[in-house]
Amino acid sequence: MIKEAIISESISLVYAIANKQLKKIKLELNNDKSDIGNSLNHHIRIVKNWSSEVIFKDLKSSKKTSQIFIPLDLYVYPKKIRVDSEEKINTIPLLKVIGNELNHVAILGQPGAGKTTSIKFICQSIFFDENFYPTQFKYPILIRLREFNHPLKDKNSAGILFEHLFSLFGLDIKDSPDAAHVEKIIRAKKNLSLEILDKLKVLLVIDGFDELTFKSHREIVIKEVGEIANYLENSKLIITSRSADYNSTNENISLYEICPLNEQQIVCFAQKWLGKTNATRFIEEVKKSPYDDTSIRPLTIAHLCAIYERIGKIPDKPKTVYRKIVNLLIEEWDEERGIKRDSKYALFEIDRKFEFLCNLSYHLTIKNGKSIFSKRDLTNVYVEIYSDFDLEISDSSDVILDIESHTGLFVQAGYEFYEFAHKSIQEYLTAEYIVKLPTIPNNKRLIQRLPNELAITITISSNPSAYFIELVNNILLKMKLSFDFIQKFINRLVLEKPEFYKNSKVGLSALLLYSNYMSQKTRETLQLSLFNSDFLIGEFEELIDSIFRRNSKETILAIYDIEHTFETINQTKVHILKKKNEEAWIIDDKYSDYKTLLEFPQFLHCRQSFLK
Repeated sequence: MIKEAIISESISLVYAIANKQLKKIKLELNNDKSDIGNSLNHHIRIVKNWSSEVIFKDLKSSKKTSQIFIPLDLYVYPKKIRVDSEEKINTIPLLKVIGNELNHVAILGQPGAGKTTSIKFICQSIFFDENFYPTQFKYPILIRLREFNHPLKDKNSAGILFEHLFSLFGLDIKDSPDAAHVEKIIRAKKNLSLEILDKLKVLLVIDGFDELTFKSHREIVIKEVGEIANYLENSKLIITSRSADYNSTNENISLYEICPLNEQQIVCFAQKWLGKTNATRFIEEVKKSPYDDTSIRPLTIAHLCAIYERIGKIPDKPKTVYRKIVNLLIEEWDEERGIKRDSKYALFEIDRKFEFLCNLSYHLTIKNGKSIFSKRDLTNVYVEIYSDFDLEISDSSDVILDIESHTGLFVQAGYEFYEFAHKSIQEYLTAEYIVKLPTIPNNKRLIQRLPNELAITITISSNPSAYFIELVNNILLKMKLSFDFIQKFINRLVLEKPEFYKNSKVGLSALLLYSNYMSQKTRETLQLSLFNSDFLIGEFEELIDSIFRRNSKETILAIYDIEHTFETINQTKVHILKKKNEEAWIIDDKYSDYKTLLEFPQFLHCRQSFLK
């Protein structure tokens, strides 16, 4: 912790500078050195305590910042100024930038990228680490901009930052009703704040530019930040903001953007939160999940760690995690910190925001099938859907900016192009749109682009068995889709772990899909079955097991006989099942539907293990 001598020296310095400068312009302080001391000590205590812990709703208890912080890397310029998606940006460790960057620094990042936690760690390091740039910073001074989301009461104030700094230093000037005198006081506050700030040799942290909701306040702060950056030589300024909200360029301020976590940082993060043994199991579980890509963001991996810490595992169903992450980014994260953002998009209720994002995701997915898309793509989709959400066609740029800033679900990744931050969340939002349509899409070109999304759609539907039967029997198999589609679809379905309800047709539909998969190259020639390969051995086993957890396999043998058995080149034993005459069926199953069962084909492929 900083020594009393440093605080005492600062108090004397503030008092001496204020008295000297005010005397020159015939003004007087309205307080004494003890007021300055009380104010500075009060502020330093607040910064020390604020920066010591990290807390959010999912945590069973707060975490010490110093124990869970991992050093982040920064892009040396923001991604959004790239001219091509292949353009590689150099990176540099954040902590190195703090001490070695000659200019002042703007640290940008997506929601949950780790901006505020990094600032907390830097403050703690200045307080308690003797090796953390000891000659550069005596202590930090913190301004949290979310605290200024109210109209400015005093029209004669020196602004936002200057007025706050003047008050923070514990200074007060004797007032007068004379207009010229008031103008003189405003100038004095600004000049004194700048001079004192520089002489104190501190790190001035301005946190959360994006959290200012008044446009007029943002304009004032940007102007004041520019003035401070151009004046300070012995102290340093750091300002943080979400990337989409900070579009200013100031002399003497270098822009950096926080990089996503790399694999090593993810492991380190988990170990700090959970310990080595639990972290290893946690990382294994996350890597096997379809939402592995969300762990690149500190906010999402922190919440996953918190859940794992409480219950000893990550949620069984990926859909639970998708919903958690989307709610976190749409609403919960700002709500927990008491931030209300003001925009057309922010005025939507949370369900309406969710519907808008699902709409956007679906239309972007079917247009190009990629996570990267141009501004034109985004604008064209907006034009298709804006009227359904009572927006104006002219609001497209503002709404796009709002969504990027408020959620970080998609981000500007270069000049005139954007990308979804997490592919798995794009797939989930698209699936949410599909599942609420009155019918399943039946356009082959469209369906071919959606193997992952359709697998999620089955899982989140109100009846996964019925949806699976309808999708497989009436859509997928009638289109004769590619082996690649079936492979992706089955792989993702296994990862999504749908809860199949009781339905005698669901097992038969799975066999229909398996038959289609096995006969891709030998569709009409059973004699060539010996040359078939069964690459999805594990995946189909898991799928069949999950289906027959609630369903009886007897239905299959009640309708089909084993006519022939062969072994694939990778030693999978496969039965050729032949349909019995209807009179021979013996089904004691209230879920059976004879009419539909009649429609099943004469022959089916069935792995031997399916009937065990």
